[in-house]
Amino acid sequence: MAAPAQEPGTTRTKRHALATWQGPERRFDLIAEGTVAVVVVALLCVLAASLWGSPNGGLTYPKGPASPPGQAFSAKYWDTNDPSDLTQTAVQELLGGSKTAGYGPPFNTTSGASQEIAGIRPAEIAKSVFGLTLPINTADDFVLAPVSRLAAPFDPAVAAAVSQYKAAGGDLSPGAPATRLASPQQTVWLNNYARALADPSATFTPTSATVGPGDYGPVPVIIQAEQLIAQNGSLDGYFQSSDQQLSTNTTKGTMFFGDGGLWADIATAQGVAGDQWGVMNELWNYPGQVWLWLYAGMYQIPALNPSGNANLDLDVGLLMILFGFLLPTFAPWIPGINRIPRWIPLYKIIYRDYYRSTGGGHPPAETPDEPDPAPSSPTT
Repeated sequence: MAAPAQEPGTTRTKRHALATWQGPERRFDLIAEGTVAVVVVALLCVLAASLWGSPNGGLTYPKGPASPPGQAFSAKYWDTNDPSDLTQTAVQELLGGSKTAGYGPPFNTTSGASQEIAGIRPAEIAKSVFGLTLPINTADDFVLAPVSRLAAPFDPAVAAAVSQYKAAGGDLSPGAPATRLASPQQTVWLNNYARALADPSATFTPTSATVGPGDYGPVPVIIQAEQLIAQNGSLDGYFQSSDQQLSTNTTKGTMFFGDGGLWADIATAQGVAGDQWGVMNELWNYPGQVWLWLYAGMYQIPALNPSGNANLDLDVGLLMILFGFLLPTFAPWIPGINRIPRWIPLYKIIYRDYYRSTGGGHPPAETPDEPDPAPSSPTT
């Protein structure tokens, strides 16, 4: 028999959840709970900061000068505090012997530089599809181009040196491989000058490098010009310049700094090097970027041989895809993994009050819905 139709204009009584709840109840003070949570987390943060706190900023390293908090690394700082390192790095950029020059895609086409796994080189595959997404020619981008733009127009000797150097050959095209950056003649000049700079008799100032006589070609004039524009701050401005009105892209400058030794010395002194879980640390913030523990931890796995594994970055990237994305996403369907909550029943501790109230783990019996009110009698 069909239920009688509801009269127009009448309303249906809705069940009130609190009025019909038959399960256990208890008072809950949201303010008190929130206060306790904030205090506990604050104390844990202070404890973590005291044990693993990030550096307070500034540029400090063994036997280095005092550095005020907040001072940033720059070409001027580099040249002022370690001109020997800057000059030798600039020579290696011209020669194609730096880390950036030999990195391979996405920066250059250096052969055999791409990391691989099982004979597959993802960077080479990406290059064949997208090309070099950030082509860098270390000889031109880090030395010759800034010297030509910032020093050569104001010093005929520098202009003549740059012209002589370029006339000797060398590939200055964007993304050129490391083996083609310097011609045979340029290689002779650069190797001779590199050996002279490394000799204990060489002396350095922020604006010059003094070495014994030798066949260096125009290289000493170019390197001295690089020092001059680093010392007056214009090299930093060059690296920060952009075709756009505002630029925050410091990639090329950072890569140039990273090819030198002082950058690594400061990172190690501040505890932010790779073997010091450095990616988790961040200046001024405590206790650091703790959400990156998984990524940083991958570099500490002895089986990956962090010190001698040429494919370490690729290995870590693939492990991050596996453990950071695929495993959490498909864990409920992976045999064995989906049984872990039953083997380690932490959920029973979290929901202990609930299981205690249900007397054995069964949820409270459902309360039937209140019946609809009987339809009113039709009026006559």
